[in-house]
Amino acid sequence: MSEDNAAKIQDISSRRMQKLAAENRELRQYVARVMQRLRTNEQLFRRMFELEASVLRCTDPEDLCFTLLRGLRAQFDLDFARFWFDRASFMGNQSMQSLSERDLVWLEQGEIAAMGLNRQQVTLLQLNHDGFAWLTSADAHLGSLALLTLGELEQPFGVLGLGAIDRNRFAPGQGTDFLMHLGQVLSLSLENAVAQARLARMSVTDTLTGSRNRRFLQPRSHQPLSQWFGHAPVACLYIDMDCFKRLNDEHGHDFGDRALSELCVRLRRFMRAQDPLIRMGGDEFVVLLPGCSLERARQIAERMLKAITDEPLEGHALSASFGLAVSPAGEDWQVQQLIQRADEAMYVSKALGGGRVEVWSRD
Repeated sequence: MSEDNAAKIQDISSRRMQKLAAENRELRQYVARVMQRLRTNEQLFRRMFELEASVLRCTDPEDLCFTLLRGLRAQFDLDFARFWFDRASFMGNQSMQSLSERDLVWLEQGEIAAMGLNRQQVTLLQLNHDGFAWLTSADAHLGSLALLTLGELEQPFGVLGLGAIDRNRFAPGQGTDFLMHLGQVLSLSLENAVAQARLARMSVTDTLTGSRNRRFLQPRSHQPLSQWFGHAPVACLYIDMDCFKRLNDEHGHDFGDRALSELCVRLRRFMRAQDPLIRMGGDEFVVLLPGCSLERARQIAERMLKAITDEPLEGHALSASFGLAVSPAGEDWQVQQLIQRADEAMYVSKALGGGRVEVWSRD
């Protein structure tokens, strides 16, 4: 073999080895990128599963939303996380007092469809100077946004927005499987939590008057008042309709039911939304007024009594006997002790002819 041919063969072999070495380097780099992506995805899914587990443990819709938003912001480096709920949906009846406007905005019926968010489960947006109609000036720093439509597309009940300053974080064209999974889990969890909360409310609600029932008191009756209401004084009104049996006998049980419902309507005029109104049974009711002094509670009771007696129901006069007790400073009574003492005062009112307010005292 000539020296020229030998040199050519060696050159070809050298170039082939260099090419194989370059391909090997590229393969190693590709494998490294894939492994890094796998490790990133593994960490991502682990954090996601942890968040899902904490969400699934929530049985209260408000707690569920709060837990999810806090977890998303902390674990996924998001610059923005907010719910938009349709006020006309089943979510509109839920108490969301712990969520600020940063966390939750209420929408009117049809707004989700008007924005075109009922066409697909996940919408990715790169934001320009016009932003997005549901965002505020405080959100102007966002560069991209993922919108997860909650519920069935034919009838969505809300949207979860996730935002980042990075314009490429939620750029259109990226995969949305992960976000779609999150939206489905969240939708089912919220629907389940609302159903559980509704069943829980029904179990402790009097169907006739809409007040709480005795079952509502059972787990609390032996608790100290401070465990339920804190260390502020608590006033208790024990209310019994006067001559209720006669009303039933003379005008029928349907009228008696209407009288009880109307009694509760008139009592609620002078109560705060969070004050418990409890039907103890028959025509007896308890109102608990946390943070209410004796004098203030007496004024409220007198106004309630006046509202009951001033306006006849279907031409028939109504009346009630009120007993009032207030937990004294420095004594942490049990709930049942406070109710029992208000009940004792009510019997004094009843013995004195009814239609009056009597206050319990140690004497």
